[in-house]
Amino acid sequence: MKFLLKYLDKFLKVIKTDRNTFFAYILTLVSAYLVVDRVVELIIMWFTGMSVSYWNPFEYTLAFICIAFAFAITFASKFANNNTTGRITYFYTYCIALYIVGISMVVQWINYFGWILILSVPNYQEIIINFSDLIRPAFTAVSLYLPLVTFYPIITFLHVRINDPVFPNAFKDSIMDYTGIDINPSTFATGPYSFELELCQDRTSGKYVKISEDRRFQGTLIQGYSGCR
Repeated sequence: MKFLLKYLDKFLKVIKTDRNTFFAYILTLVSAYLVVDRVVELIIMWFTGMSVSYWNPFEYTLAFICIAFAFAITFASKFANNNTTGRITYFYTYCIALYIVGISMVVQWINYFGWILILSVPNYQEIIINFSDLIRPAFTAVSLYLPLVTFYPIITFLHVRINDPVFPNAFKDSIMDYTGIDINPSTFATGPYSFELELCQDRTSGKYVKISEDRRFQGTLIQGYSGCR
């Protein structure tokens, strides 16, 4: 892993960026692709009553994780640093992305289990042939109704909560204070030319436990019986 990160850091130096910004950009692009893919599936269901690509729970879990990590790493990247307006915009963007993937999951699973229910009925071929003019509009109506009745209330809720004039706005303050997930390497290097403080020796590995140079003046509590290490 360290071997790969070493070459990754060299590549990032060439393109003049850091890990947070690079992975925030990549994950955001992947999240955008996932959102577009799910929107296309919703549109197909609106017109045909069936989806082309039914995702299983594992695929939807990966999609949610991707969007969540894109949000967390973006807030630790150069995109959101000292950018108040940008933080609110990113928060809106990733919330909407999560909503689109989530509503697509609900609509698809309703559609999927609905078709399974119909196909499990004896003589389902006759039902589909004779009542196709009723079945397809029913599925298209469900796939269209759920996004329509949920999208506006969610957007309104987010907008009202973030722009609440009551001070202090805990919801907005939490967005401003969130630092995200920092995956950049530590800026405090250790080595033969740094001054670390050796606290004790690990009994199992025999290696010394050290405090880095930047932390050696911080308060330290050492607790244990006499002679322990």
